Amino acid sequence: MEVKVFAGNRKADTYLFVAADKDVEELPEALLTLLGDLRDVLEMDLTADRQLVRCSGADVLASIDEVGYYLQMPPAEFAKS
Repeated sequence: MEVKVFAGNRKADTYLFVAADKDVEELPEALLTLLGDLRDVLEMDLTADRQLVRCSGADVLASIDEVGYYLQMPPAEFAKS
């Protein structure tokens, strides 16, 4: 799947993965508010067997399929939960 990765100006080291053909304006308003202004970071062809730095391609693709996006938070955010 062709995937676009965005970063927002409100949450450092937080990345939003969406299908390349997805209009980000269709994403939940709360998510867009949380991230702030989005900037393009990367576009790639993602496969399930590809390992990314903090997750697997399979995890990203499953989330995009289920909810329309994958939100990668910085490791410190998980520790606060």
